Formats: sequence, structure tokens, C-alpha cells
Amino acid sequence: MIFRRAITFVGYYFTLVFFGAFGLTLSCLALLCGALPATDRTERFFQRLIHRSFALFIWWVTISRQFRVSYQGLERLPARRQGLVVIANHPTLTDITCLLARLPEAVCVFNPAIRRNPVLGAAARRAGYLAGDGGFDVVRQVTDKVAAGHTVIIFPEGTRTPVGESLLPLKSGFLLIARRARVPVQLVRLTCSRPVLAKGRAWWKLPPLPAKMQVAIGPCLRVSPDAETVKATAEIAAWFRAAPEAAACQVWSPALTLAEPLKLVP
Repeated sequence: MIFRRAITFVGYYFTLVFFGAFGLTLSCLALLCGALPATDRTERFFQRLIHRSFALFIWWVTISRQFRVSYQGLERLPARRQGLVVIANHPTLTDITCLLARLPEAVCVFNPAIRRNPVLGAAARRAGYLAGDGGFDVVRQVTDKVAAGHTVIIFPEGTRTPVGESLLPLKSGFLLIARRARVPVQLVRLTCSRPVLAKGRAWWKLPPLPAKMQVAIGPCLRVSPDAETVKATAEIAAWFRAAPEAAACQVWSPALTLAEPLKLVP
């Protein structure tokens, strides 16, 4: 038992160093490429670079038996899409890592503090990620990206869900983006068995390990132009709060209808 705890202790802190080193490498590369124009091609290059780095990270925590990620319904998410808004609940800091590890080209709306983060800031900016503190300007920028064919990932709670709570109130900006860009909204439920990098817990404090993260791809919804924002947001929030069995049987109102399967981009 003591030996296992020692292995877990060393493995966890080595993983933090491993993640930090990769992040710094990506940010240094982003700074070196600062003279390049911020074109769609450049952004997609860094999006794929971050995707591969996060996929490697998930592989590492899996083989080191610290953190196991299981995906359900992933086959409903083709690698390339014609514009999509992905929204998810936000139990831990590892959430975006798990999602980007399976989405090769995606734009994130991130916490404004990431801009100043030496590990992630430069690479995030170079990949075209946007901070969530810009109000309507951010909504407009994200709408333009989604309308141009990008996948965008949004955590509408705005911050991590406190331990012991199912969901914080959802901010409705994602509905405005989907409606303006005329794209569907893909729901994703994240469930973590342990408080790994959870809200209120210091990142340097060893969490109880091993942990399991389940990423369940939910319904893909088409938002009606006539949808009432408050009611539509409440309906989506109810899906996140419901047990998986009950959520699977949920009947959506005319304001939120199931979208047709999206086709791959040629």
C-alpha cells in the first residue's frame, strides 16, 4: 500500500511537470511564429498541434494508471464538421484536455486568466482561442468562426462546478452564437469520479487517484430562430442535471429539436 501511494505521488507530480513542459514548448513555438499572419490556416495548424499534445497527455495518464478517460458516442463526432457549437458541463480542469484530445480542429472560449498563463497563453492565442470577457464582441467573433466552419467549445457555466453541486446556472451566449451562425448545438456530459483539479482544490495538492472521467456525447440540437432564450437555456440545463437514463428519454420542445446527422467536410 505504501509503495502504491509512493508511485501515485511521484506519477502525479511528474505528470504536472510533463504537462507544463509541453505547454511551455507550444507557447515558445507560438511566440517564435509570432511574425506569421493570423490566418485560418495558421490557427488550424496550432489547433491540431494542441490536439495532438493533449491526446499524448491522455495516453500518458492512462498508461500510468492515474486517470482513465472513457468516451461514449464518440462516433457521432466526425473529425471535421460544418460549424458546430459544443457545450459541456465543467467539473474539473481536465475537461478541455479530454475534449480537445478528440477534436482535431476546435476553437475554445477560455477563462481570461489563460491569456496571462505562461504555459498555455501564447499557444491558445495563436490557435485562435478567445477569452470569455469580451461581451458582445466575443459573441460576434465566435459566431464568425462557427459560421466559417469551425467547431467551438464552450463551458456555459463560466467556471468549474463546485464539488457537491450538479450544475451552475448556464449563460445563454452559446444559444445566441448557434442561432446567429445557424449551426446546431452538441451537448456533452462530463463525469469525474474524483475531485481531480476541481474548483476550490489547489492544483498542487495530490488528489485521490486513480480517477475515471466519462465523456458522454449527448443529443445534437437545432435551435429555432423563434426560441425563447431563457426557456431554451433552462431546457438544456435540465438535461445536464438529469440522470443519464432520464436525459436519454427527454422530449425536446419545438424550440430545440434534434438535428440531422452532420456530414463530413470533403
